[in-house]
Amino acid sequence: MRNSANPLHAAARSTGSAALMCALAEEHGLPRSRVIAGTGIGEAALSDPAAEITAEQEARLVAALAAALPETAGLAAGARYRLATYGIWGFALLSSRTLREGHEVGMRFVDLTYALTRISAEEDAGELTLHFDDLDLPADVRRFVLLRDAVAALQLWRESLGRPVVPRRVALRLPEPADPAPYEEAFGVRPAFAAPRSVLVFDAALLDQPLPQAAPLTAALCEAQCRALLEARASRRGMSGRVRDLLLRDPQRMPGQEEVAAELHVSVRTLRRHLDEEGTSFRVVVDQTRRHLAEELLVTVGLSVEQVAARVGYSEASAFVHAFRRWRGVSPRRWAESVRAGARG
Repeated sequence: MRNSANPLHAAARSTGSAALMCALAEEHGLPRSRVIAGTGIGEAALSDPAAEITAEQEARLVAALAAALPETAGLAAGARYRLATYGIWGFALLSSRTLREGHEVGMRFVDLTYALTRISAEEDAGELTLHFDDLDLPADVRRFVLLRDAVAALQLWRESLGRPVVPRRVALRLPEPADPAPYEEAFGVRPAFAAPRSVLVFDAALLDQPLPQAAPLTAALCEAQCRALLEARASRRGMSGRVRDLLLRDPQRMPGQEEVAAELHVSVRTLRRHLDEEGTSFRVVVDQTRRHLAEELLVTVGLSVEQVAARVGYSEASAFVHAFRRWRGVSPRRWAESVRAGARG
């Protein structure tokens, strides 16, 4: 289970997370007017429960915050998130019968969260691993957002169970810091740094623990409201976001423009017009979708160039290598090696 697409292209979100980030800024002597300058977020929206912003706007706010605060600020930011911060999504988790049920609902509707990393989960050999992948993010926000999202996820497990939870292992795709103590304090265990992928690993037995505030009828109602809210937000995402979702259904055989238009119940001409109004085109959306997916597969999954080429719809690896050189200026193998080297510091 994972986010459906690049979180920066996700549906609109409420301003709850942005308000928390502004409160953190003010505690460090930074006026909120400074951190929201250039984001397109108005001060009134920060206290309006009905207001919505884009993930890209929140990322710009985070960039301003990260530039002014210590490198460990993401840890403090993540500790501020509570289930109530997420509205109906948080209440759906809190009222589930077991942590497993809450986790499954949470991942099913993870696009309703404030995450800017791509979050995915897998259970194997008695362990539950949460992955936090940040390749979609601009370099100036990666550290802050990775730490924020990982600590926030841990906070939600702790709050759901109503007791302390310490992961079995934590690995971060960050260079070894001069002082790892703040990281160990935040996670309860010293992370492994310079990892190829950022993960929190838990004892899977925790998933079957009953939740103290379980209320099955409330959980069912909240889940239905989560579904309705996600559909409502998705309808306002714009045509390019809807096209990406269709392309990602089967990346090995991405549908053509005519098929996508039919799926969206519009004519090809209307599809082109909407994409043009959003400053893009069908070809550009396909190109971007393939690039983001290819980069993730190369680094976070570790597939070969030939395997990645097939996964993103290229019949020949040579065509994929040519496209990747156009995207990044280097071969996919060399790019992946440089990213891993950067993670090792």
